[in-house]
Amino acid sequence: MRRKSKLFGMLLRNYIFFSLTVGVSVLLLLLFFVERTNEWLSAQELSRLQASEIIRPNTADMPTEAIESFQGWVEILDERLRVIEVKGSKLDKPTSYTEKELNALFYDVKEKLYYTSIAPFHTDDGQLQYALIKLPKTNIKLEIALDEGTADNQKFFWKALMETGLLFIVLFGINVYVYSRLTAVRITNPLSAIATGIRNVAGGRYYERLHFEANYELAQIQESFNAMAEKLDKAEAEKKLLEESKQRMLVHISHDLKTPITTIQGYAKALQLGMIEDEEKKQRTVKLIHDKTELVTELIDDVFELSKLESPDYPIVKEACDLAEFVREMAVDYYDLFEEKHFVFECDIPSQEVFVPFNGKLMYRAVSNLLENALKYNPPGTNVQLTLVNRDTEVRIEVTDNGVGIPDHLRDRVFDAFSRGDVARKSDGGTGLGLTIARHIVEKHRGWLVLDTDGGTTRFELTLPKNAVAATKLASAAN
Repeated sequence: MRRKSKLFGMLLRNYIFFSLTVGVSVLLLLLFFVERTNEWLSAQELSRLQASEIIRPNTADMPTEAIESFQGWVEILDERLRVIEVKGSKLDKPTSYTEKELNALFYDVKEKLYYTSIAPFHTDDGQLQYALIKLPKTNIKLEIALDEGTADNQKFFWKALMETGLLFIVLFGINVYVYSRLTAVRITNPLSAIATGIRNVAGGRYYERLHFEANYELAQIQESFNAMAEKLDKAEAEKKLLEESKQRMLVHISHDLKTPITTIQGYAKALQLGMIEDEEKKQRTVKLIHDKTELVTELIDDVFELSKLESPDYPIVKEACDLAEFVREMAVDYYDLFEEKHFVFECDIPSQEVFVPFNGKLMYRAVSNLLENALKYNPPGTNVQLTLVNRDTEVRIEVTDNGVGIPDHLRDRVFDAFSRGDVARKSDGGTGLGLTIARHIVEKHRGWLVLDTDGGTTRFELTLPKNAVAATKLASAAN
């Protein structure tokens, strides 16, 4: 990626460019003014050195001093265009001319070496002659002094000065426009884009991003703005998902409460009206009411626990304890339960101590939810394995079974609230909040809970960091 230039460097380059262009403009205009003045003064001076101004019937009376002061000379030609007399120092060789050669002296070409002027005159005895003036261009040096110049000179000087001033204003305006455009491309346009982006964010359009080429400082603002917009967009999407999740949760809660409460209400009404007379049926009905009441209580407790865990202010008191001993005690607690349901329950727990900071009550809830999940949704004969894997920076609890597995359509949302393996949502299928609560508990410990279905088994991996540094790395890797 090409390295962005600093804003200071860009402004400095633009300022140097502006200064140079102004300087060049002033220099060119000065040259223009001098050249314009010289041309006019040359024309004025040369007008006084025209042949028509010096011709006299007697060549001796011709005033050629001014011409000779410029190292020029006057050639007197006869009717046949032959040089018969020279006044001054002749610097070229021709002693006669043809009409073609004479006309060529007056062509306006760059190679022309002399200013020339010719005028016919008659001598005292009536002969036709020509006075040809030649002035070397390189020897004409003009000086101007306004205080000594004529009114025409002063008038022309001020006119030329005004023309030069107007040209300077035009060139300066063009230069300012170019400079402003260069600045606008690099500064004004990006700032305008940033202002538009801020208005978009203020209007809730978090999906809008900034796209412009700019210097380092403005590029940094663009990157930071886009990162902020990305986070806001993500937060907005998460907010919508959370609202949808809460809405679904309310629907599920109302459904899961309505079914057992309706059952309780119906059987209680039957008992109240004396519709069940057989004592054995009464006992079964009372037990059914009791079971449904426990299910409702469990659902309410789970919803309350989940709401607490979802709160960012919910305190978690952790203590460094031996996680290996903790898992062994849980295995003992659940061993008889697995035996009663004819499950094959195996454990693989290291014999050495594994100290990890965790909350015992919450962690017991998380692991028990994983174990009970295996009990509820698998048939007898299923093999369930509880494993503790100890690593340098983390420790992992694995609950693996080879039972019925989890349907493909549920794997991506197995940790969502009210997700259950039984699509029919039977009343004895649990609350559907167990895995959701387990995930929140693990995340409160800066850990991560994932599902792995490779190899034909269902394995839940509960990973906990051993220290704060590992927790940060683990959270970043999980995200």
